[in-house]
Amino acid sequence: MEEDALQAFEDSRLLNALMDNVADSIYFKDRQCRLLRVSRKMSMDLGFDDPAELVGKTDVDFFGREFGEQTIAEELHMMETGKPIIGLVESRLLPNGELNWTSTTKLPIRDKNKNVIGLLGITREINELKRAELNMQYLATHDVLTQIPNRYLLIDRIEQALARSVRSESRFAILYIDLDNFKDINDYYGHDVGDEVLRRSAKLMRESVRSVDTVARMSGDEFVIVLESITDGENAMLVAEQVRKKLRINFEPLGFQVKISASIGISLYPDHGRSTSILLKAADQAMYMAKKQKNKCAIYTPPVMPKPG
Repeated sequence: MEEDALQAFEDSRLLNALMDNVADSIYFKDRQCRLLRVSRKMSMDLGFDDPAELVGKTDVDFFGREFGEQTIAEELHMMETGKPIIGLVESRLLPNGELNWTSTTKLPIRDKNKNVIGLLGITREINELKRAELNMQYLATHDVLTQIPNRYLLIDRIEQALARSVRSESRFAILYIDLDNFKDINDYYGHDVGDEVLRRSAKLMRESVRSVDTVARMSGDEFVIVLESITDGENAMLVAEQVRKKLRINFEPLGFQVKISASIGISLYPDHGRSTSILLKAADQAMYMAKKQKNKCAIYTPPVMPKPG
C-alpha cells in the first residue's frame, strides 16, 4: 500500500510538472466534453491565469457555438467509437486578425473495465510549419519573378473555368499575350532590364482585368489571361484592346528608356475548343497572326478547308 501511495504521489507530481511546463495545450475532458484539467499553456492562450478557472467549461464557452458544438460532436463520436483522432489540422482566426494553425490528437481514456470515461487532448501550434507549407505551395504555383500564377496553376484555372462553363452553359475567353521585341530589349539592355519589363508588364495586365480573371506567365515573354464569363468575341476583343493599350508604354527601368508593346491572340470557349490544350493552341495561333502586324489583337479564325475536287 505504501508503494502504491508513493507511486501515485510520484505520478501526480510528474503530471503537475508536465501540465505546468509543457509547450503544448494538454487537457482532459469527461464524457460530456467538460474540461477536467488543462495545462498552463492552454489556460494562458485562452486568457486565464489559473488553469482551474477552465474546469467544467466546454469549447462552446471559448470558441462560440458553431465551432464549439462541432468539436463536441466530434469528441462524442470519438468516445462512442473508441477511435482516436490523430493529427487533426485546424485553423482559427485570432482576435488580432491572425490565423492560428494547430494539430490536435485526442485519445479516449478508459477505466479498469475498459469503459471510455473521457478523453485526453494534445494540441500543438504549427504556424511556422504551415507557413512553410503554404510558401512551398505558392512557389510551386507562382512565377518567382512576376509573382503571378505559373503555367501549372494556369492549367488548373482553365480546367476550373471549363467545368464552370459546362455547368452554367456560359463562355470564357483566353488571351495569349506576347511582348513585342522583348528579345531585342533583353539582348541590348541586359537581363536586369528585361526582368523589370516582365514585372511591369505583369502588373499592368493585372490592373487591366477583374479580380476573378487569371493572369499567368506561360514562359519567357508570353502571358495568358483567362477571362471569366465573357459573352462573345466582341466583348473579349474589347478587354484585349484594353490590355494592349495598357501595355503600350514607355518607362525607364534602371535608367534606360524602354518602349513596351504587345500582340494578343484570343480564343473562346466553346467556339474554338472544348479542352485546355485546344483553346491554348487556338489563342497561340491567333497571337501569331496579331504579331505579324505588331501591337494588334486577333481572334482565332479556323483554317478554311479546301473543297474536294
